[in-house]
Amino acid sequence: MPKSPLQITTPRISSLLRSTILAGFALSVAPTIALAQSASSDETETVTQPVEVTASTQSAQTLSGGVAIDEEELDRQNAQTIKDVFRNEPSVQVSGASAVAQKVYVQGIENTKLNVQVDGTRQVDSTYHHIGTAIIDPGMLKAVNVESGVAPADAGPNALGGSMSYETKDARDIIEPGESFGGFAKIQYNSNTGGLTEWLTLAGQHEGFEALAYVQNSNQGNYEDGDGNEVAGTADGSENGMGKIAFTGNDGGRFEAFASHLEDEGVRPARPNFGALTNGSTPQWISYKDTSAGISYVDELPSGQLAPELSLNYSKTQLDVPKLNGSVHLESEIETINGKAANTFDVGIGNVKAGVDFYHDEATGGADTSTNGLAGRFTETSTNIGVFSQARLSLTDRWRVSFGGRGDQQWFEGIDGTDFSEFGLSGNANTEYDITEEVMVYAGLGSSFGGLPLGESAIYNYTAIWDYDGFSPSRSYNYKAGARYNIHQWDFDGSLFYNKIRGSHSLEYTTRDTTSTLETRGFNLAATWTYGPGFVRAAYTHTDVERDGEVPSSNDASYQGVVIGDMMNFEVAHRFEDLGLQVGTTSELALSNDDPEENGNPKLDTYFVANLYGEWTPEMLSHAVTFRVDALNIFDRDYFARTTAGYDSDRIEPYHEPGRTFLVSAKVKF
Repeated sequence: MPKSPLQITTPRISSLLRSTILAGFALSVAPTIALAQSASSDETETVTQPVEVTASTQSAQTLSGGVAIDEEELDRQNAQTIKDVFRNEPSVQVSGASAVAQKVYVQGIENTKLNVQVDGTRQVDSTYHHIGTAIIDPGMLKAVNVESGVAPADAGPNALGGSMSYETKDARDIIEPGESFGGFAKIQYNSNTGGLTEWLTLAGQHEGFEALAYVQNSNQGNYEDGDGNEVAGTADGSENGMGKIAFTGNDGGRFEAFASHLEDEGVRPARPNFGALTNGSTPQWISYKDTSAGISYVDELPSGQLAPELSLNYSKTQLDVPKLNGSVHLESEIETINGKAANTFDVGIGNVKAGVDFYHDEATGGADTSTNGLAGRFTETSTNIGVFSQARLSLTDRWRVSFGGRGDQQWFEGIDGTDFSEFGLSGNANTEYDITEEVMVYAGLGSSFGGLPLGESAIYNYTAIWDYDGFSPSRSYNYKAGARYNIHQWDFDGSLFYNKIRGSHSLEYTTRDTTSTLETRGFNLAATWTYGPGFVRAAYTHTDVERDGEVPSSNDASYQGVVIGDMMNFEVAHRFEDLGLQVGTTSELALSNDDPEENGNPKLDTYFVANLYGEWTPEMLSHAVTFRVDALNIFDRDYFARTTAGYDSDRIEPYHEPGRTFLVSAKVKF
């Protein structure tokens, strides 16, 4: 298997990582006292403010080497699913042609190994390994931030492969400045499925109070692939809704509450992440529901050393598979409560964020019939309390650092009543240095305590009662280094990465000590040319993934990692301001990969997929109406995406992606 230029041997620097973990708290908390005292004793002193490379709305900033997608890019993508959200980010791949089967892989690692949050709500996605782990409606997303590999301590617990945060829009993001009411209505036709999707958003604000309501409905048929074959079980009948209320006082204190609900019900393949099984198993009805709610407080105009952040969130995920294999009824329900209380201390040359967070997860599920006679429902629970501190400082006008640590105490109870109590430390250190005004170098390393994950609740008792002998926490070791060069209209970025997870749990096995050593290594390159009303961008990633030193099969990807290889993405966009017209193209090139040959399977073929779009907002309609056409897979390529499950099994027909598709939409703002 070809190796990338980055080769790191964990034991050689394990002592450094231990020092980072143990010193994380002291190093990030100590400056709070000393620097705060210095700042208060000389308030007139001029200090250099932290330089943010990429702004993030969820945390202080996204570290270099990560991925940040803002509202402008999200609007440009006209995303229908999470796969579209990451369309231009080759280091983040999404499997599954339909939303209910989609899983996200960051540098080759499945998102179940990351700390993932939507508006601060913890995502626990271990219902069933044939179901997606990123079933999220992108219709109201405002920002997406991915800390690849090395995650800051305040991102949350169990960040083995990094962290992901999704943030949705508020009422003030919808309403025009100076107005008290606003919203939009949108309708879209899909030429491939012959279906319609509708969106409606209403928002209002008055004297600091805000309210927002959003609904989405999709009514699609099955799509056809590039060979004109109908792909059974891909009809989208999802319904989504969200409501938000908020109050922002004159002192900057903001209270917010939200609730959301997503449903995806319909006829799906016998195993939803496979296009079909060669044994002739027929598609079946499957129901997936997710309900979330949360409240939060943040001070948007902090003064002195008080800048609190408080949140409390709840989520419930339900899966119902009534007739697996024609007779077995699988059910799963996962409820989680998570919260955080933190404060950001201004220390003059930056800030230190310290606090406490917690979660309580409860998963109940199983089969109504079982090969071992243990029919019924069973429950696992997990409770975690963590304390953390993360410093983000500008030591000079050229040198910036971010470092911190966290400690987590976890209590876990298995379906047979077996109890576990585990404690672990995590630490991280990152640095950026401006060699010149045009050249910046960066590096980071960290180690994260992974704890004990919930198992796959839909099959708690399907084949055997679960065995917890040898069940122990996982731990990751993550490294990165890179450089950025910015000159005039050009921006270049390149980075190396290496991630290793020891004791990486496979959640679908009844023997809970079934673990692997998961390793991913590679490099990312990106170049952007910006020219007034437009830009051209190219991005490339090379990612090698090994599980216990071998190439993983696509069926081993569940809760682990997937073969990536070499991927490239291109994007061009141009805006004709006088005409109110924006046009662009996006494309993906996957180079051939012979890694599967090591397992006796055919190599993965090269494929190239191109898309076009045009968007017109006519001035004659007061810029209130936008017409858009997307032409997807314009060459009508018949292919399966690189991260699709089942391509290396003669028992599975993998999902083929949609063929040429036109999306025609009209959006009215009011």
